[in-house]
Amino acid sequence: MKNIFTIVCAGLLLTFSVGHKTYATGINSVDTAKTIKTLKPEVLEIVNTVLKASYTFNIEKVAEFYTPNAVISDEQPPFSWAGPLAGVQWINSVQKAVKGFKIKDFKVDVKRIKVFQQTEEVAYLVVPVEYTGTINGDPFNEEGAFSFVLRMVGDKWLIKSQAWVPKNGL
Repeated sequence: MKNIFTIVCAGLLLTFSVGHKTYATGINSVDTAKTIKTLKPEVLEIVNTVLKASYTFNIEKVAEFYTPNAVISDEQPPFSWAGPLAGVQWINSVQKAVKGFKIKDFKVDVKRIKVFQQTEEVAYLVVPVEYTGTINGDPFNEEGAFSFVLRMVGDKWLIKSQAWVPKNGL
């Protein structure tokens, strides 16, 4: 039991910064010989680009970030999107929801990443976010998290799956 505790504690790493955000590495419970100790900057760049596109509605930014068999799930209809254009379809759905609810000043704040695992071929991370804005002058706020799985396809990281869970669903 003492060895397991030592291994778990050893899996906790220092924090690192990307841009103006600080991210914490997670507990590596897979084969540590094959696990990367810090999240690759390319993975963070893709995730940050996708999350920024989710409030700027820039579908061109996400058009080539998804695998041919990608799957996205979210709380607005039709609730899931699949295939290489899943990201584009999801961004369009978010934009439609924001317009439908008449949300103004819609923005996302990416919080500290506390959970991730990564090897040379696959990355898993949970990204807490907070969406804010106003509806008829009243504050709008929704907190939750996206889980992402990215895979190395050829020489490029692509999103295999992306799922939203609102905080009130936890």
